Amino acid sequence: MGRVKEQLKWELEDPYVALIFVFSFVLLAVTFYTNLFSINANVMPMGLEMARGQAAAGTAMLFPGLSDKSSTIFAITGVLLASLTIRYDRDTRVAKSVYSLPIRNHEVILAKFITVFTVLFLSAFSAAFVAYIYAYEDSPGMIKEGMLGQRYLLIHLMYWLEASLYVSALSSLIALLSPGTFASILGGITVMYIPEILDWDFLPPRILNDGLVKAHAVFWDPGEKLSVFFNTTFYAGLLLPLVVLSLTLVLSEWRDVS
Repeated sequence: MGRVKEQLKWELEDPYVALIFVFSFVLLAVTFYTNLFSINANVMPMGLEMARGQAAAGTAMLFPGLSDKSSTIFAITGVLLASLTIRYDRDTRVAKSVYSLPIRNHEVILAKFITVFTVLFLSAFSAAFVAYIYAYEDSPGMIKEGMLGQRYLLIHLMYWLEASLYVSALSSLIALLSPGTFASILGGITVMYIPEILDWDFLPPRILNDGLVKAHAVFWDPGEKLSVFFNTTFYAGLLLPLVVLSLTLVLSEWRDVS
């Protein structure tokens, strides 16, 4: 495990990874804030105090999620990260040196996957958090209700963890199987868009958004909200990505580094 940690540290210190993190954070934060600003503009004619009073109970639903624009940025970020960390090393022959170290192939891929997952999750959740706080900074009561009330924060953490796990796992598998970085990027973007093109509502991001709506519709025990979200998204948001990740790690032992 120590070797995986060293590999993970080396991956996270890559300046290109940091650059993609900044790219993702800035674009997502702007997109999230723009969406929240549109919502505020729509409720302003009602009167500020009246709008706040009616929205207080549902403030948590305003915490940014994956819309059409943000899901595109989110998916592209995951694909770029996976292509850079897994496929680009092979194209530039850096993998020859990395894979010659006393560490198994699947341990290298695992470290790279954790890098993709960590950067993707942190960039998205931090962007959503900053946009949410900035949009409602003049309403601390609403922020408190939306973030701390009835385990809403935990639900949104699970939402972004599952979204990041799904994109990271699929992007990593595609990057591993692709013949080059360019093919990895094209293949990854294509796979990410298939559910949208075919209107598949049983895969992320639609299933995650559906689970979020169902969780917020529960008005009794806060634990029930969490259970509803977990049950709705378990297969597509957790089980499927973990199966894909396991397949990626197994195939990594059979793939040549060149």
